[in-house]
Amino acid sequence: MFVGHYGAAAAARSSGVKLWHGFVAVQFLDILWAPFILLGVESVRIAPGFTEANALDLHHMPYTHSLAAALFWSVVVAGAWRLILRKRGALIMGGLVFSHWVFDFLVHTPDLPLWPGGPKVGLGLWNTIEYSLPLELGVFIIGYGVYLLRTTGGRLAAAVTLAAGLALQAVANFGPPPASPDEAAISALVAYAVFIALAVWNDATRQLKG
Repeated sequence: MFVGHYGAAAAARSSGVKLWHGFVAVQFLDILWAPFILLGVESVRIAPGFTEANALDLHHMPYTHSLAAALFWSVVVAGAWRLILRKRGALIMGGLVFSHWVFDFLVHTPDLPLWPGGPKVGLGLWNTIEYSLPLELGVFIIGYGVYLLRTTGGRLAAAVTLAAGLALQAVANFGPPPASPDEAAISALVAYAVFIALAVWNDATRQLKG
């Protein structure tokens, strides 16, 4: 899943977890995945037509996207949030990290190991874009809509964030495939940085009601 992850973060905005915190949490596994690709720890093949939704054959990512790894990183983030940063919302942060695996399970082909070296799972909705695209956009729009209903303030940041989400999904599904695994990883990091910046802008201009 791509932009749909951000819908979960937006819906979970709370007094202890700002929007940009949530945007980092829901993409935490992918934020790790990108440098792991660049370092050769994990690997991906660029295979045009691999699925209708994208050209990524994510055949080896046991340390970021196995079920066991997702649980591990969720506990790490929640623990760091509570014990090191001493902030409220540790369970929300851990839950948002783990939500990435749950949403990926819906759309990925069976490339998500249950544990490193274990059997792989995935429902494969990316194989049929008429199913995966409405799911992605629906989760994003509904989640961000919940955020807008629970906050008040500037409208420009909200409008730009919605537009950026739609644009990201369009590029992911209909744009040219990356030329190499390294390009895929670097493009992902750039996209995550842009959305974190947008979330910071939202946090600066919109506040929780009440």
